[in-house]
Amino acid sequence: MKIKKLTIQNFKSLININIDEPEPFTTFVGPNGSGKSNIFEAIQLAVLPKRFGSSRQSYIEWINVFGGYESIKPKSKTKGQLMIKFEDDYKNAYVFIDTFGEKLLKNLPGEESNIHSVISKEKWELLKNCRRLFVGHPEISKIPDSHSFLLDGSGSNMVNVLKRLLETERVKEEMMEWLRIFIPAFDNISVQVNALNGNGELAVYEKYITTPLPSNLISDGTKNILSILTAVYQSSEPQFLCIEEPENGLHPYVIKELVNLFRQQCEEKGHYIWLNTHSPTLVNQLEAKEIIVVNKNEGQTTIQQFKNKNFHGLPMDEAWLSNAMGGGVPW
Repeated sequence: MKIKKLTIQNFKSLININIDEPEPFTTFVGPNGSGKSNIFEAIQLAVLPKRFGSSRQSYIEWINVFGGYESIKPKSKTKGQLMIKFEDDYKNAYVFIDTFGEKLLKNLPGEESNIHSVISKEKWELLKNCRRLFVGHPEISKIPDSHSFLLDGSGSNMVNVLKRLLETERVKEEMMEWLRIFIPAFDNISVQVNALNGNGELAVYEKYITTPLPSNLISDGTKNILSILTAVYQSSEPQFLCIEEPENGLHPYVIKELVNLFRQQCEEKGHYIWLNTHSPTLVNQLEAKEIIVVNKNEGQTTIQQFKNKNFHGLPMDEAWLSNAMGGGVPW
């Protein structure tokens, strides 16, 4: 399945956002507070019916988890309903619609909800496998996941999910290859089950050191790498991963190699991997078509795409920070 278009209307600062023919590997760049995370949060809300069903009660609970209607309603003056719409290349659509509570409660009796889905099931499994990840930030894990064998939004259950992945030899070999690229001293990794509490305990082995490093001695950067790899490899089916600031705690060399990992996984396994970032090192590795610049003007988020833009050999980080892209910087 290929996403042809994503439209977001009237969600927080996203009054009318249209992302046309997004690349499977896409990165959003822009200043703090411009609305990058709002895009990921809108996607997170819209796909919930695909994962948990669409009863009215569960729907109201989701809205409350996102802060209630007063939190998700636009602060700027605008008219219209909240809509998040995915369209595929066969002109099928998955549409999430709400009128901020009024029509939902007044006009839809019983267990019906104001969520409309006109789709063929096979084409939209990608949305069912949508996850938002911000390692070390438990506040984004807003919805409990019914699949405990998948990574939660903050990566807090990474060790237990990683244990499952390491039991599959092919997956383990691929992950080990990437870890040796990312961490020069890396040699091996294991997860053992604690007999007292049943939790997995992580141990990382480095070259020339006989004793493995336990979890409390592993750097935040290494934990970030392990969480990202776990997210990418956690499912054999195509996934839609929205990863916030994957560069945190990572060496510039590792950030460059992460881009190669994300591109490869999108091409080979049909994933959609979307990032938001503040890292010039990461942006330097991108092609123009993989970048969406995010700005905020008078309280409303705007975006720019660059599919057919020629920057005449200018590296993407220079194009971004010199404002040759026409935005995405705080001045």
